[in-house]
Amino acid sequence: MEIHKKESGRTGKLVVIENNEEMADIGYLINDEDNYVIDHTSVNEKLSGQGVGQKLVDAMVDLARENNKKIIPSCEFAKKIFQRNESRYADVWDKRE
Repeated sequence: MEIHKKESGRTGKLVVIENNEEMADIGYLINDEDNYVIDHTSVNEKLSGQGVGQKLVDAMVDLARENNKKIIPSCEFAKKIFQRNESRYADVWDKRE
């Protein structure tokens, strides 16, 4: 599975594409120079149960680390992943609401 980055201005998303179709994505806003805000995560039913959402969150964390940014996980799915793995994401988690 490959994850592709698409950015336009202050918005972006990481996308899973299979057979030229977007099958999953995690969307984010660049709210200031230090933060990404995850605003949604969606996974096509065909990929349900395969850990794709977790992989998208991990890819978002990798992106933040590469760019020395923090993440505000405002989407409920991402927030739950961050809460379950608090120590793993502590370096990038901006806990403000």
